[in-house]
Amino acid sequence: VRNDLPAIIEMGRSFGFPYIQVNTNGLRIAEEESYAATLHKAGAASVFLQFDGTEDGIYETLRGRHLYTAKRRAIERCAANGIGVVLVPTIVPGVNTHNIGAIIKLALELSPAVRGVHFQPVGYFGRCPDAPENDTRLTMPDLMRLIEEQTDGMMRVEDFSPPGWENSLCSFHGTFLPKPGGGLQPLTG
Repeated sequence: VRNDLPAIIEMGRSFGFPYIQVNTNGLRIAEEESYAATLHKAGAASVFLQFDGTEDGIYETLRGRHLYTAKRRAIERCAANGIGVVLVPTIVPGVNTHNIGAIIKLALELSPAVRGVHFQPVGYFGRCPDAPENDTRLTMPDLMRLIEEQTDGMMRVEDFSPPGWENSLCSFHGTFLPKPGGGLQPLTG
């Protein structure tokens, strides 16, 4: 949204920040052919990319329009310009919970450009001020089970642990390395 984003990135680098990650929906990167190169030249190392799934119907429901092609183009442009990508899906029960495994498999396919996936179960606040029904909630244990199921055990619940000092019901983390020929090697758990 900010036209001065490259200048802000440069300023952060000049203050000694060694790693600048841009949190974005990726649309400008997808629409402007040279924008990823501009961000890289300014010092952006990574993009934290809003990426809700691998099907346009998911984007239509959550974002009001088909965006999958634009998201893929943004990833390709980042990759071509040496900017790493972390996919950031907002997971909404009944909308994209069926697509969790496909997101992970796409991330693995697009590795090393895609360096990770940061799942965020929907939070019911802000635009969603009413308390949700229990069937519209997604807990961290639910998410971990869905990951295991939809990756056919390639990632298992026991491969995850809470990061740092966080409560295991609030957050989880897993570090994996892609194996030659496919699959993942867990490094945590």
